[in-house]
Amino acid sequence: MKLPPNQACPCDSGKKFKKCCRRILEGSPATTPEMLMRSRYTAYATGEIDHILATTHPQSPHHQADQERWRQETRQFCEQTVFARLEVQSSREDGDQGWVLFTAHLEQAGQKIPMQEHSSFLRVDGRWLYVRAEPAD
Repeated sequence: MKLPPNQACPCDSGKKFKKCCRRILEGSPATTPEMLMRSRYTAYATGEIDHILATTHPQSPHHQADQERWRQETRQFCEQTVFARLEVQSSREDGDQGWVLFTAHLEQAGQKIPMQEHSSFLRVDGRWLYVRAEPAD
């Protein structure tokens, strides 16, 4: 789903899409782990599957060698899920490692599903990549 540039960004940053996640979805590297996490949330909300796959670290447990299957499974998840709201509680960096604690408010089949997660990221060749999620305490 293509978003109008002046629409509020789905990542709930309070910025317009064109001033927030759009440039990252178009291929510019995110400058922080939080920016990458927000762009990935926006990609899930808008069905930008290629961005999700491209920003997942090859050693992530979510990475799949069968790209077509991974693409189909991700697309199905996006189509079955309403991405209602994102709240970022904290983010931090230490060199080429980063972490973001957030709550994604999702809905599936009319059921509200708040998902709190502590995600880890690695910077590889100047680009942040998603590694894994651990349930938040």
